[in-house]
Amino acid sequence: MEEKIIGVDFNSKKNKNYEELARKAIFGYNQLYIMVLSLLEVEHHEVANVLVVGCGGGTELTTFGNLMPNWRLTGIDPSEEMIKLSKLKIDEYNLSNRVSLHQGFVESLPEKEEYDFSTLLFVLRFIPETGDKNSLLKNIAKRLKPGAKLVIADQFGDPNTEEFSNTIKSWKNFMKFEGAPPELVDKIFLQSSKQNLINEKELLKLLTEAGFEKINRFYNSFIHCGWIAQKTSEERL
Repeated sequence: MEEKIIGVDFNSKKNKNYEELARKAIFGYNQLYIMVLSLLEVEHHEVANVLVVGCGGGTELTTFGNLMPNWRLTGIDPSEEMIKLSKLKIDEYNLSNRVSLHQGFVESLPEKEEYDFSTLLFVLRFIPETGDKNSLLKNIAKRLKPGAKLVIADQFGDPNTEEFSNTIKSWKNFMKFEGAPPELVDKIFLQSSKQNLINEKELLKLLTEAGFEKINRFYNSFIHCGWIAQKTSEERL
């Protein structure tokens, strides 16, 4: 179950610096939200009910909310600090009438509330156990309409390969060329090395087991990758 995610201080004050570090570390960080929106909006859902899992500091919610005026958004995050940051952004953009926030885990959301889309951006790496990842994906699937899309982005790779070692060197060079001071590059790398890289084969298996199909990779930059999947019909779950 999701509440088993222990050993992670979701309420750490360090979480406040998450987006600042992410912009230094992830190529096209801000554009990634637009990319995700573009993938979801291609279904021509002018009106949609969207679940944002791990809503963080609210950038995802405000990006979707500002560009899609008829979407209703539900943001959920286990971190009290992140929920507070999200609320500040939502209030700043006057989106509180269309955005609801919940502190906690997906399993605490009512199953009767069906969503047209869901996103899971940079969340899975905080969940070390395969069983807990599986539980999270299944809980998301339970709350999606048949045929609804799920978008995932996270760190991935196999640390035991030479290819991965070279990718890491290139990634650190990228951050340096972007102007990040060496000590910040080392900090980002150290933080990332303590988290769980996603094994793509394992992820595809977990998504299939959770009731998703048509899984495609849409984004790849150094150790960061994104996938989009579609929930199968109820009969196949």
